[in-house]
Amino acid sequence: MQTVSGAALSAFGANTNAGETQPAKRASVQTESRSWPKLVAHWKLDGDSRDAAGSHHGQGQNLEFVDGRTGRSRGAARFSGIESFIEIPDHEELQFGTGPFSIAVWVKLEQDLVSVIGDLLSKFDPVRRRGINLSITTSSPGYSGPGDAKNVLFGIDNGVNGSWIDCGRPSKSNPLIGTLTAYKGKLYAGVSDGARPGQSCRVYHYAGGMDWVDRGRVGDDLRTPSVYSMIVHQGRLYAGTGMYDWERARALKGGFNHVYVYEGGTQWRDCGEFSKGYRTTSLASFRGQLYAGDDYARCFRYEGGQKWASCGQLGSDWNVEKMFNTTTVYRGDLYAASLPGIYRYRGGAEWESIGREPFGTKQVHKLQVYGGRLYAGTWPFGKVLRHETGQQWTDCGQLGIATDKFQINEVNDLTVYNGKLYAGVIPKAEVYRYESGQEWTLLRRLVVSPDWSPAKIATWSRVPCLTIFQGRLFVGTSTCFGRYEPDLPAEAGRVFAMEAGKCVSYDDDLGAGWKHLVAVRERGRLKLYVNGTLQANAGPFDNDDYNVSNSAPLLIGFGAQNYFSGALDDVRIYSGALTQTQVADLYRPGDA
Repeated sequence: MQTVSGAALSAFGANTNAGETQPAKRASVQTESRSWPKLVAHWKLDGDSRDAAGSHHGQGQNLEFVDGRTGRSRGAARFSGIESFIEIPDHEELQFGTGPFSIAVWVKLEQDLVSVIGDLLSKFDPVRRRGINLSITTSSPGYSGPGDAKNVLFGIDNGVNGSWIDCGRPSKSNPLIGTLTAYKGKLYAGVSDGARPGQSCRVYHYAGGMDWVDRGRVGDDLRTPSVYSMIVHQGRLYAGTGMYDWERARALKGGFNHVYVYEGGTQWRDCGEFSKGYRTTSLASFRGQLYAGDDYARCFRYEGGQKWASCGQLGSDWNVEKMFNTTTVYRGDLYAASLPGIYRYRGGAEWESIGREPFGTKQVHKLQVYGGRLYAGTWPFGKVLRHETGQQWTDCGQLGIATDKFQINEVNDLTVYNGKLYAGVIPKAEVYRYESGQEWTLLRRLVVSPDWSPAKIATWSRVPCLTIFQGRLFVGTSTCFGRYEPDLPAEAGRVFAMEAGKCVSYDDDLGAGWKHLVAVRERGRLKLYVNGTLQANAGPFDNDDYNVSNSAPLLIGFGAQNYFSGALDDVRIYSGALTQTQVADLYRPGDA
């Protein structure tokens, strides 16, 4: 059998561990009537990963069988998020071409985040960008880690590059979109600076087209111009304030670090001043707790009200570390980066170094999980690095301009979207897609300064944030400093969106516990159901453009983002589009 480690995972750089022992074969089961589409495969996950509808039996790796959604013993498979998955060999019945198909699955998620949650099912060739992805996603915009909201993305692709859409500028005078976050079905943008102090440090939500709705100023300290960080935590939207312009921050011209929580309308409640710093660099949700970092390389944990507790400092010398720059959660641990180093949190005030200036890196600006591995976006060469073990990292390529004369490339953000890794980069506000090895594809330059020069920082521009919303990849732009100037480039401080392949997303929080998901491809349309109800609909599109057949194995519990964390039950694939009534029949509220 073709193994995952030898085929499907090689493009992601992942590996595998020991598998399960398969029990004796059971008789196949077909429960639907002839009016239903053909049930191609049915993994009940009742103590094994065999196909109850045919011969598409899976090979499980590092699974634990637990009580199912109805309470039956060993009636569901628990995936640990650490190299646990099921591999099903490729078969002609699993190659749907341009035809309709449906995927149904019961999913159990935990409330608290201990790792990027990962993928439910994928059959995807990352080299040709052809296939199917069904994933649990969340926003991790800019320097912040992933929130604990559980969104869903269903995508198909056949190497189709969608066009870029201008989604407008939330505020006429703001030069920077610092963060984009999906929250309760809406997209929220945090902005920096403005023509007047009252126009700065505001949040807007997207109203479609090029329209945005003002959701208020975050805090009343007019010395603080930037919504620097944002995250969804325990069902609430939190924003950290500061000063994006590092020159002014170093001159101590801003207000002190605060975090606020959204109260609805235009109201934001102050969760307290946690530091005498000037930039709330990163927010993270980890094991049910909210963490914040400052520009003295220090970390704090929210204790409720306006109270914060210190969680230590990265390294031993702030003059060297400079910043608590970015965070993520991965395999049960909280990770963070200062400017020169990457660290793993050990509890209390202890942080363990896992890398220092790898490949000449002077600053680490983003941590992300891709293909089950930890990646870092860096300055000044614009390298993206993959962690191997201990202090060892692998160079996965360089983005931005040539570095023979100027070393000014900075990877601002990294986001996984419909099977591929995307990056936003200084100095030309470019967006790249990762292919494999050290190969990246430049997709678009989003900001053009007429007098651009690598020798003039004021002419540089950046892509501070990327996030998934309404099945698209939304991207925020900025000038380099993020400060207001009357003659801003027209493209700075704007939001753009693009679609890779065709996608549909559920942009609200699934929450904890058992949920039923059904992803449907009809002719020229995608649909996504949650608990028997249609929640998202994408289309129409040219159906013949999207042949999804490929020779990759089908994977349950793994894909482009990460190994899945949670439990799955009753996974089904049909070779046709389920109707609303059929989806409702599969969802039995009494079982949830």
